[in-house]
Amino acid sequence: MKDPVTRRGLVARGAGLTHRGAVRDHNEDAILVDPSGRVWAIADGMGGHEFGGYAADRLIDALETISDTEDPVQALTGRFAAADAEIAARARAEGVVIGATAVAAVIRRGQAVLAWAGDARGYLLRDGRLVPLTRDHSLVQEMVDSGQLAPEAARSHPQANIVTRAVGVGGEPELATLTLAPKDRLLLCSDGLTHVLDDDELAEALNATRPGVALAAGTPADAACALLLQQTLAGGAPDNVSVVVIDVGTG
Repeated sequence: MKDPVTRRGLVARGAGLTHRGAVRDHNEDAILVDPSGRVWAIADGMGGHEFGGYAADRLIDALETISDTEDPVQALTGRFAAADAEIAARARAEGVVIGATAVAAVIRRGQAVLAWAGDARGYLLRDGRLVPLTRDHSLVQEMVDSGQLAPEAARSHPQANIVTRAVGVGGEPELATLTLAPKDRLLLCSDGLTHVLDDDELAEALNATRPGVALAAGTPADAACALLLQQTLAGGAPDNVSVVVIDVGTG
């Protein structure tokens, strides 16, 4: 029997990078890059050096256990809930607030199921056009939705880092399902990337490194991650930066 990832003749291959950025002295992000192409994720910890990293690691550890036979929606919902409970228990024991924003994707049978909480994001690049797959759970997004803030002003708003949902503080993930096609490219990222690069810059970097374009070294996904990180560092990278790029092709 074929692996569930490759049914319908599609296969997912990708890469990821995480970096402390140009200002922070430690990295509270964690990523999941699955060689089987099944589960991919980014978690951005909150709560200080020790606790933020703990929260991010607990969610990634939970997501790593998702199997081929599980329903993706139930698996993602269950793992987010399990990590939420574990992080909340640690927070109560320590008397502090601990959490993680996150975005994850499970790819099976030609579909991607995304789950996210907070301002970690997922995007689809299809036919050269970048489309957001997630909507931030954040104060500035609520202001944009209510007409109080112009979308172009959201990234530079002084409260742009305030999230309204996170794993560890009772934040249930939002879910979305996408039917994949050959040559699709998925991007998962932390807010350390999107607070520096806008959507046009993301699209340009992803298009410049897509499969079929001549590259100096590495896979297209490796090249995309490296270019996005390089551009973010050049832009000041005030926060930790994490990026995962997944290319969908035919087996």
